Amino acid sequence: MKPDSWLFIIMRSLGKVWAFRVEKRTFIILGCGGVVFAGALAFFAYGYFSLFYERSHLDEESKRLKSQIFMMEQKLKELSLEKVSPKPTLPSVGIQDLKITRSLKRGGFSVSFRLINQNPQQAPVSGSLAMVAKNETLRFPLYRVLPEMRLDKGIPQQPEKGSEFQVKRQKFVEAFFDSYLEEVFKTLTIYVFSPKGKLILQKSAEIPEK
Repeated sequence: MKPDSWLFIIMRSLGKVWAFRVEKRTFIILGCGGVVFAGALAFFAYGYFSLFYERSHLDEESKRLKSQIFMMEQKLKELSLEKVSPKPTLPSVGIQDLKITRSLKRGGFSVSFRLINQNPQQAPVSGSLAMVAKNETLRFPLYRVLPEMRLDKGIPQQPEKGSEFQVKRQKFVEAFFDSYLEEVFKTLTIYVFSPKGKLILQKSAEIPEK
């Protein structure tokens, strides 16, 4: 047997005896190739499963971040809506039992209503009010205001000249509008102002024809 090769003999109980010779170099090359192939296979398998795990992890992280972003956007929308559209507050003064009655004898109409204190703390409220009779169906709108003051398109512009009031619980208010035959008013609007002249309430009603 040559020193640089091995002799392999395959013996069976029945049959021929087989023998073949393998050189050491061939065996070493095959062995090294097998080791390299196994290492490469293990490396690629590790890389594949690592990438698969990282991709799954990234997908879960992306879904979690998207969910957080969506929640933050919803909160921002709610905050922006609260800033843009604040909750309406109840006016400190209310108007109830508004009645308008025509007076055929005097040629005008009377107005009566109750001012109601709607302050939650029940503290007295004060301010001024003005009443404007209107007919805006005409080519040149017709207005009449009590007390007398300057108007802009039927809206009082001098609240300091209005009828002052102070209400603890409620206050009864009445007024009378004179009118000439050519003056026909359709609606009446009551404007209520705060002591600083800010419009806090307005209420309109139709004026009966008879």
